[in-house]
Amino acid sequence: MRLVLVVREQALRIASAVVRAQDFADRVTILNLEGDLETAELAETAGAEVIDHNGSTDAPSIAKALVESTAELERTVIISLDSDWKLSDMARTVGLSRQGHDVFIAFKHRTKNRKTTENRPDIPIDSDTYTYDEADIQFAYCSQSGLKAVSEQSQNSVPAELDSSIDVRVVELDLPAGPPRRESLASASRFAQFFYWMLESKHPLITFGVPGVAFFWVGFEMANELINFQGPHDSVSLGVALAAFAATLVGVFSLTTSLILYVLGKQVNRMPNRTPFK
Repeated sequence: MRLVLVVREQALRIASAVVRAQDFADRVTILNLEGDLETAELAETAGAEVIDHNGSTDAPSIAKALVESTAELERTVIISLDSDWKLSDMARTVGLSRQGHDVFIAFKHRTKNRKTTENRPDIPIDSDTYTYDEADIQFAYCSQSGLKAVSEQSQNSVPAELDSSIDVRVVELDLPAGPPRRESLASASRFAQFFYWMLESKHPLITFGVPGVAFFWVGFEMANELINFQGPHDSVSLGVALAAFAATLVGVFSLTTSLILYVLGKQVNRMPNRTPFK
């Protein structure tokens, strides 16, 4: 499997995205738009190959940029790394590529397209009149033959015009729930990038580890104050002791849970690479 990330000014996320992609793919390629040097350097440092691309980002143009460097029998997963796609979607996206289609394209919702579709609001994304140039890719999957077939089409072609021997599936994604999130940092250290990835992917060390540390610290402080208390011990102090014990117990449980989920997650993320494609 070859995993291709199409990026434009994504220096903040690129290192963590490459590391995450390496858990699923044999090759990780960055299709670097507009010659972003910082993104290219970070991607190469993380272990990805970089292809500079100054052309259009429609499906045939991307396929043309990749087809010559695609190995025989190699499956290609293409992901547009932008604000509409999260690192936590990586496993689901790779899982969809195992459905066996020659070409699988997930277009953004029409309201997210670069070119407005206000004049044609009722035309479905997979209609025979909806061209590649009018739809932005969120992610796609192509076999070697499928990638070659798409590369031979033009921007004004439609997926339905592919040869009948090519198994094609085209979908339009729903709008994301809630308001779009903004990334306010233009650049960040490696630690900041790692921390951002942990937050975005709901990493167990953040979800359970941080609350565990907080509960453990609160319980420890309560117990320490109770030990140093010189007055008579009554029902109030007994309640404080029980609360300290409960907080410490919850903290230890949360820390243990975060470590267990972290280890299991590392193992589960590597399972797709061991599953043969049928």
